[in-house]
Amino acid sequence: MPLPLRVVRVFVIALAVSRCASAQATSSRDCQLLAAPPPLATLGGPATAGRGQTEVGIGAGAFGYLFGSVCAIDALAESNWFARWRRGISDGTDLGFDAQISSQGNGTLTGVAKIAARQQVTRGLRLEEGVGAADSGSGRSVNGEVAATIGTWKHPENTWNYYASLRLAGSHGCFNLLCAGGEGAPGTRAPGAIIPVGEIGATARVSETARFVMEGGLGGFFTREQPNSGGYVHIAFGVQFLVGRTWKSGQGANTP
Repeated sequence: MPLPLRVVRVFVIALAVSRCASAQATSSRDCQLLAAPPPLATLGGPATAGRGQTEVGIGAGAFGYLFGSVCAIDALAESNWFARWRRGISDGTDLGFDAQISSQGNGTLTGVAKIAARQQVTRGLRLEEGVGAADSGSGRSVNGEVAATIGTWKHPENTWNYYASLRLAGSHGCFNLLCAGGEGAPGTRAPGAIIPVGEIGATARVSETARFVMEGGLGGFFTREQPNSGGYVHIAFGVQFLVGRTWKSGQGANTP
């Protein structure tokens, strides 16, 4: 694993220590890992790809679940690699997908993908909806989310812009790829969960068509299939590209 991702993972685990240190001595029940949610990174401000534009993003980071005191798993941190593609279908709406590969500490890989649509309500507010599926060593799952993103809308040549978002995601574990009926062996269906997350981030102008992005998120997870709920945290870094028209031109909706 690259050194920067190792550093991020250590930071995520450190955040869990204060919550879980007192639980180590009393932890007696093992908890199964959650069904994978959709990719939760906002990775950019409240713009959409305008008509005739394509937005492409790549990123990496880490996220962690902070389990409660009755779990043998008190904290779990994973590194992840992220990719995004959006195509503007009107001046205020785009459609595309996000894909993510996550690596757990034991070497297990989880692949997650979602189809998402984004609508720009005003120049500083964007809404988003998405549905997806995941496959991992712990089983398969389906997921969905809704989100709202707000942010500064300065002149596109300014170096820095800032954003914040609220996301509500849900996941449901399955015994098979299409979540058809049926039963499986114990432990082959990961527990589903509801995950609300608040995120803040910043974009830095690299060129007329590229932005560097950094963000952090903090939230929790709630599930009826685990002994208790817990916390969620993530850190992400990436680069966002616009193909078609440039941000500098001021055309279309995608002007940070």
